[in-house]
Amino acid sequence: MTVRTSVAFDPATAARLERLAKRWGISKSETLRRALESAEIAAAKPSLGSSQPTMEEITAMTPQDALDWLQSHSLVTADQGVQWRDQLLGTREDFAARP
Repeated sequence: MTVRTSVAFDPATAARLERLAKRWGISKSETLRRALESAEIAAAKPSLGSSQPTMEEITAMTPQDALDWLQSHSLVTADQGVQWRDQLLGTREDFAARP
């Protein structure tokens, strides 16, 4: 069953809809359906912001959500990561050189 509705867009939004529909090779109606579905899914995900997630938020995360959160909330700077990598490589080389 299809429900017909009318919407009014400003010119920039209408152009964006047209571009996406052409890029995806689907109708403007299908483009809107997919965009709305995506927005609804995104809105249902826990909003973790910068605070520590609750246990409920953690259990609601997909593996990709967890990885994204961990990467965006790292307490290790890039410089520290490089230093640790160099130390590990040195340790491996020392270990490999042992008789």
